[in-house]
Amino acid sequence: MRIAIPTVILSLVAATSVYAAPAAPVQMDKRGWVIDQLKPVFEKALKTLECGACVAALVAAKDLAYLNRNWVLDAANSLCDDFNIMPADVCSGLVYSQGPVLIEAVMQASILSGDGKQICFQVLGACPPTGISSGTVTFPKVKPVNAVAPTHSGNLVDVLHLSDWHVDNEYVVGSEGDCNRPLCCRKYSDSPLTPKRKASSWGDYKCDAPIKLGADLLKYVPSVANVNFSILTGDVPPHDVWRQNKDTVIAAEEVAYSEMKKGLSAKVYPAIGNHEAGPTNLFPTKATGGDIQWLYDSLADDWSRWLPADAVNSVKNYGAYTASPAPGLRIISLNNNFCYTLNFYLYGKTKDYDPNGELKWLVAQLQAAEDAGERAWIIGHVSPSQTDCIQNWSALYYQIVQRYSPHVIAEQFFGHSHYDEFALFYGPGAKTAANAISTAWVGPSVTPYTNLNPGFRVYKVDSKSWNVFDSLTYVADMNKAAEWDATGATPNWHLEYSARAAYGAYVPINATQPLSASWWHDVTTAFEKTPAAFQQYWTYRHKSANLQAACATGSDCQKEMICDLRAGKSSDACSGISFSLKREDEEADAMDPTGLHSLYKRAEPKPWNVKNCGLTSSL
Repeated sequence: MRIAIPTVILSLVAATSVYAAPAAPVQMDKRGWVIDQLKPVFEKALKTLECGACVAALVAAKDLAYLNRNWVLDAANSLCDDFNIMPADVCSGLVYSQGPVLIEAVMQASILSGDGKQICFQVLGACPPTGISSGTVTFPKVKPVNAVAPTHSGNLVDVLHLSDWHVDNEYVVGSEGDCNRPLCCRKYSDSPLTPKRKASSWGDYKCDAPIKLGADLLKYVPSVANVNFSILTGDVPPHDVWRQNKDTVIAAEEVAYSEMKKGLSAKVYPAIGNHEAGPTNLFPTKATGGDIQWLYDSLADDWSRWLPADAVNSVKNYGAYTASPAPGLRIISLNNNFCYTLNFYLYGKTKDYDPNGELKWLVAQLQAAEDAGERAWIIGHVSPSQTDCIQNWSALYYQIVQRYSPHVIAEQFFGHSHYDEFALFYGPGAKTAANAISTAWVGPSVTPYTNLNPGFRVYKVDSKSWNVFDSLTYVADMNKAAEWDATGATPNWHLEYSARAAYGAYVPINATQPLSASWWHDVTTAFEKTPAAFQQYWTYRHKSANLQAACATGSDCQKEMICDLRAGKSSDACSGISFSLKREDEEADAMDPTGLHSLYKRAEPKPWNVKNCGLTSSL
């Protein structure tokens, strides 16, 4: 999941020399003097997010880094402390874990030849988009003429979708549930003796999942599903992003996978999330170098209980794999952290649109599936539809989906946002129901972080076509957690909704047909025409926590949301990267307990982040 805090590291590091001040007196401490010069400049940069200022800051930071990289980090940490953006330990943890990779990327980048604007756009939304590359994917074979999806067998099997568990094995019952750090429900050195809101034993809306919450979820699943196999779309470790490292990540992984081994009898097919790295988000490519082999080795060991030997070896090499849970179906697990905008390793060479060869590998797996007459499920963490997937990578991925749909790619599954969502892919041409070719199912999070109920999905899937015929979302009402503790009860897991029943009321569907991309497009049209349908979706998106901001019928929020549902590639999304848009303002306030977002949202809206999201019905 993306949280607002790490984005400040770019500003902190880059802005350390954005101000061209006169030479400091020799007798004066240079570090202290420079910080004094930078305070007003840094504050202005945060408030305006001006493109020129951002690029100039990168140029200056690059020059300064040649003198002393550690000094840049020290200055950034001091700035973070002085501006009271976040507690001191969070500042230092983020600066000294994320900063070195960012500095190296800036030093390798051609700041004035487009890289600078690309960084400023993708990370902060401060510059206009640099434009989608005209490059195309090279395919081994042309698409078969009249390629069509297979027929359905009528036999449905249950598949469990878990995402964003974020298990916190340092969760402390009775600790502060409403703290000033990115993650609460832990004992910090400055925690109050008397908490404002005591953390229940089951979790809290500003906290990650205690071990017992996930264990109870797994215990509940067999009562509602005869699971054929499960998918896990990434992010097992917690959101303590300022202190995540190799040891904390491995500890969280061991706890979660041990619980899954005990709680699930069927095989699990996982994918890697951005929080699997330690430090968070930082996945080096083979070209950049960097220490990530420990993660691939650790996950290969954890996943070996479910995966065949060749898939385990692939995990060790790429963090990705392919495996067959049933005859005729190939699961392709992507490590698509190489499209993630906060993976700072990617910014040394922003024009390398497939920086670790992941897309080339994906094409090879899909071609093998096509040659074998197999269906394919693509699973990953960051949906290519989301704005924190780099636009050029997402555009190339979109081409791949168009090439191998609908006859090979049956479905796509992702996580990362924590919301209950979907996104649609279309063939060349207009975004219409007739032209919709594939659906990306974005799974709800197990963690209640932030202001969400914990949840999971069960899919009813045809065992021949491997298309989804129904999606059942289950949740527990976290606002009752204190009551569960007081009475000795367990979470009230229950069916929140069936997608087929809930939206079929607005767009009727034949019992013999799956929940296809065409049907989902018609559902988005119902969202435009029927206020009750959209408001129902808005509630379900937040897993019925009822803590979300309003998204009124006819508002820009609604237009953006429907636009995003039809945006399988990130450049088509209407919510934008900037924090200046209304819906992002409302949600980012809840996601950022440090107050940093209050600075961002004062910036003037950028025209490149406000798109034409008018309602255009295809019915």
